[in-house]
Amino acid sequence: MNSSPAEFRRALVQAFGDAVSETADGVLLVVGEVQILFVLDSLPARRIGALQIADLRVDISLQSGESPAAERLLAQVDRATLRGGG
Repeated sequence: MNSSPAEFRRALVQAFGDAVSETADGVLLVVGEVQILFVLDSLPARRIGALQIADLRVDISLQSGESPAAERLLAQVDRATLRGGG
């Protein structure tokens, strides 16, 4: 992703509020029976000339919950973490 860990967390909190928490392993999202862990790893910024673009690896693991509910929640996460462009 082209965001920093702080930007990713902020987008989740804006979308899901108190359902987002920090753990020793990453960022945990708990909605109903679904728990999803996001492990964030900052990579070196991508450079295009003088432009620097943040690079973030996000490993996603389902901690609990059923697949259909988890897929719906991940679709919401995807929309919440989209970044606009022009």
